[in-house]
Amino acid sequence: MASIKSYTDLEQSKKLAEILALESADMHYSKHSLENYYSPIPLIGKYSNMQNEIPCWSLAALIDIIESIEQKVTVSFTHCNDKFWVDVHFSEFGSFCQDYELYDSKIDSLIAIIEKLKSRNLL
Repeated sequence: MASIKSYTDLEQSKKLAEILALESADMHYSKHSLENYYSPIPLIGKYSNMQNEIPCWSLAALIDIIESIEQKVTVSFTHCNDKFWVDVHFSEFGSFCQDYELYDSKIDSLIAIIEKLKSRNLL
């Protein structure tokens, strides 16, 4: 069964922090002072870039980021054998940004598409 993952993990969050505007994050990882681990926490307001915090994005936030590209964009997922891939259709151009590699979660597939969009200067 495909994993149910509703937000980026710590490593994905660090990678996206180099690509996306930090203000687009709707969650953050906060390091607990008594223990050496991070836990995700939903944001109230905007990400503040405080020490011991790392921005984190939910599935909904990542879809919103892609759909906010200036051209009209449609994001769709395909489910195959408990894996996912994502298509981004630019209706203005009638073209796609596709990644047919299969991923364990929708989050994983969206991160791959965000990296492709960034490499094509579309994001």
